[in-house]
Amino acid sequence: MGRRSTSPTALRHGAQGYKESVDRYENARQLAERYGAELQDIYGTPGGPYDLVAVVRHDDVRKATAFLMAVQSMGNLRIEAVHGYGPDEMRDLIALGG
Repeated sequence: MGRRSTSPTALRHGAQGYKESVDRYENARQLAERYGAELQDIYGTPGGPYDLVAVVRHDDVRKATAFLMAVQSMGNLRIEAVHGYGPDEMRDLIALGG
């Protein structure tokens, strides 16, 4: 199962509604399930370079990307995402490199 680490930044509209942020986390978990993904971890990081850090687990990178696009389209966040690899997956990648 793949993982994407996301680092969303609140846009003005999202920052103004910060009191609803925990409810938005829960709504995002439900939305992820509709895309066949799991919002495994999510942490609020106020004062940091990003407003959140989240880990999304998925079987299909396209569905995970579609989920992140759906979240971003709501207008509260701008999302940056990277794919994460565990130790065994890194060994496989290294082996592919020769």
